[in-house]
Amino acid sequence: MIKQVFPRVCRWCAIVAIVVALTGCLGNGSPHVSYYSLLTAQQLSEGLPVASLPEVKLGVGPISIPDSLKRSQIATRQQGNLYAFDEFHRWAGTLEKDLSYVLGENLEKMLGLGEVGILPWQPHFQPTYRVIMNVTHFDGDLKGEAVLSAHWVVADTSGKAVLAGGRSEYRQPLEAETYAALISTESQLVAQLSHEIAIAIATLKN
Repeated sequence: MIKQVFPRVCRWCAIVAIVVALTGCLGNGSPHVSYYSLLTAQQLSEGLPVASLPEVKLGVGPISIPDSLKRSQIATRQQGNLYAFDEFHRWAGTLEKDLSYVLGENLEKMLGLGEVGILPWQPHFQPTYRVIMNVTHFDGDLKGEAVLSAHWVVADTSGKAVLAGGRSEYRQPLEAETYAALISTESQLVAQLSHEIAIAIATLKN
């Protein structure tokens, strides 16, 4: 009996060892997933102060983006209306929220604001102005440029009375054919748009 069982045990041990070895090889060779978030103007060392408005409370939102960008994979434009979504380069959170927070942070620093609220804000928060935005394009070509197009308005507390606004488009070539360069360039475009909106808000106070 012992002679019959022992070879079987050895065979099973050998099989388990092979499976473990193969699993280890596959694990070591599997691609690494990189997660990104947009950079603020301060992190980019961009966006000089436009004004000092400590008495102003700013509400940011709603900000809408195309449905094609509402996914964790980072979008790159190929040709025309053809997009690619990379499984191994993803947003750390949701692009919609990330864009709202970065825009709010940029405007807070550029305008020296007293307080910034991101929709949905707390019931006690009553903004002096609101920034509402509809992003139509926010992507790039790894071998070309990044693009940010948006319709935006600065509204009153209720969000119903439009005080300023416009349609803006920014384009900028990438410094390298990498996702890190793409996110950095997209962040620079957000900083440029933030600066434009900051000037519009500062003008309202003059």
